[in-house]
Amino acid sequence: MKTKTEKRKITVQMWVPLLDRLNELTTAACLNRDAYLDVVLANEAPMLMSELEGKKNSDVARGFVKRCFLDLKDLRPVSLTLTAATADAMAAACDAVNVWRDVFVNRVAYLLVAKTSALENQWDIRFEDHRSAIFDEGWEIKALLLGPRLTAIRGFIQDDPFLGMRAALRQEYPDTGGAVHALHLGNPSGRTPKQRGLLGLSTYLEDAHVPGTPKNKEQAKWAAELLDLLVEETDTKKEVAK
Repeated sequence: MKTKTEKRKITVQMWVPLLDRLNELTTAACLNRDAYLDVVLANEAPMLMSELEGKKNSDVARGFVKRCFLDLKDLRPVSLTLTAATADAMAAACDAVNVWRDVFVNRVAYLLVAKTSALENQWDIRFEDHRSAIFDEGWEIKALLLGPRLTAIRGFIQDDPFLGMRAALRQEYPDTGGAVHALHLGNPSGRTPKQRGLLGLSTYLEDAHVPGTPKNKEQAKWAAELLDLLVEETDTKKEVAK
């Protein structure tokens, strides 16, 4: 006899524009939102740990990203019904990389609904250029065309939701290994919430990008020294030209 899967409700702060878009698209796709998120989060929780390869946010970086998320302002507490296994896996993964769980959930939701152009601008990539790599990864296109439609849809839903992104990133930037969750969103150098954009949806941020940290100060000093060298070089060329 089939045992009943244990369910658990969790409350997550969701960015309202993102939540509205997620609700709209899951409804249009005839999907139960929470059931689909459960499948996606079950896949992405272990991916978060494996893609960061043992790296974790410092407490300062975690706090900064959380603050950037809260700076989005338009937030709403949302109850999600997940399987207990998924909820536990997500909690363990977020603890392992030291990221606020709500940041992770909103990031995953954003990657599910974001326009291709938005991600291309963020990561300086054209997915169109990596079409072969994407399809070589095994999307169920043939099954959609040749096999039972519902079987194909089930397989498509249960597959890696960001398979195409990972394949394109792996080909464009081999050093990243296609690690989606290792790449930040938004602009870490922005001085205002508007300039930082969606930085609050980043699951990993190096201390060099966190204001006030020793590594950030060191990087700022190096950048200032480099700028001084460029200015000196420009002034020298002007003197020679006179």
